[in-house]
Amino acid sequence: MGLHIIPGLPKEQWRRNRLAINIAAALVFASLTFVMPFLPLYVKELGIRGDAEIATWSGLLITVAPLLAALLGPAWGRLGDRYGMKIMVERCMLALAVHWGFFGFARNTYDLLALRIILGMFGGFGILSMPLLVSTTPKEHMSRSIGYLQTVQMISSAAGPLIGGMLADWIGIRSTCLVSTAFCIVGLVLINRLYREMPSTGFSVSSRQHGPRISLREAVALPSFGTMIAVIFSVNFIERSFTPVVPLYILELGTSLGNAAKTAGLILSLGLLSEAVSASILGNQLKTVAPRKLLLWRLSGGLLVSLPMGLVWATSQLLILRLLMGLLAGGCMVVVYTLGSRIIPAQTRATSFSFLSSSGLLGAAVGPVVAGTLTHISLRAIFFFNSLIFLFLLILSFRFIGGQGPGAGGPEKEDEAKIAAAAAIPE
Repeated sequence: MGLHIIPGLPKEQWRRNRLAINIAAALVFASLTFVMPFLPLYVKELGIRGDAEIATWSGLLITVAPLLAALLGPAWGRLGDRYGMKIMVERCMLALAVHWGFFGFARNTYDLLALRIILGMFGGFGILSMPLLVSTTPKEHMSRSIGYLQTVQMISSAAGPLIGGMLADWIGIRSTCLVSTAFCIVGLVLINRLYREMPSTGFSVSSRQHGPRISLREAVALPSFGTMIAVIFSVNFIERSFTPVVPLYILELGTSLGNAAKTAGLILSLGLLSEAVSASILGNQLKTVAPRKLLLWRLSGGLLVSLPMGLVWATSQLLILRLLMGLLAGGCMVVVYTLGSRIIPAQTRATSFSFLSSSGLLGAAVGPVVAGTLTHISLRAIFFFNSLIFLFLLILSFRFIGGQGPGAGGPEKEDEAKIAAAAAIPE
């Protein structure tokens, strides 16, 4: 019996598609965080000695795959516009399953590096999952569906390290990699059997083959698109900038060395969970409130909270402010993706959303590097720097984000003319 006719599944195909994507996203993001937070331990197990060498190798292995995926994501998105997003996502998930399978049998760090490079060249699931969702979701359900997907990704990323840590202690890191492989295979089967592309949404093969192609220059020319790229990049930059700083910062604030790892993990995980709650709430609010208004409020909240994070004198204060940042500033990506779904032409949606997702991956890759560099000035410097970023984004969004109304089925007439002109620009 095919998965698509199992009793209890939603009757509407787009709802089945959404269910398949959300479950697959939960499995993929959990499988990633089963292993990557403990990569330094694996690197040490493979014979690397010295904290500096272990940190260098771990940083390289963590960064190289998302960096390559970000650079190559638009190319895969363009192929998705032409041949369909489903086959692109299936290719990516198969690569993930193979990657984790071989990861558990690595003989040295060079094997790990080669596997990470190959994985990055096949593109990231996070880049492709959003256009896969948007391509078959009705416009009136778009914001809520995007909020669901963002929430699933954040919760899985927050829960993964806790489960992965228990698995690593119980069966070892190498065997945990095989669990990650199994998760990816299950997700692949779900997408293959449950997801169906829907020609009525404007993503039929014929429209992809003959629709306009779009370059980064043309994408930025779309109304508000350049600002959306800046917001996605910066929000991911800020989120990932906490990782290398928080463990050291809480030691400066008086946390004992024996409790540092547990406390830092609690702050980082609760921060992600609060962002997941915020994303879910925003997904509902966007049906009645204009995206521009919600985005400006979120960026203002980030500005107000980020600055005092660099002025605290107790770990408990940092924890409270991190929770507040997640609740007040979280969900910006939901707003941006929803706005993008309203202004991006259907024929170039996969390519354009790949640009947005790639900018997020680049921000996530750059954030820890800049944060680590700023620690040479002060452990508190990154929080002041993030405040300046929020201020810049607030001004930029106020100036360039258009006033899309709540629940808009599409752009305003002026924006429609700009979209048509941008999509018609020849390469």
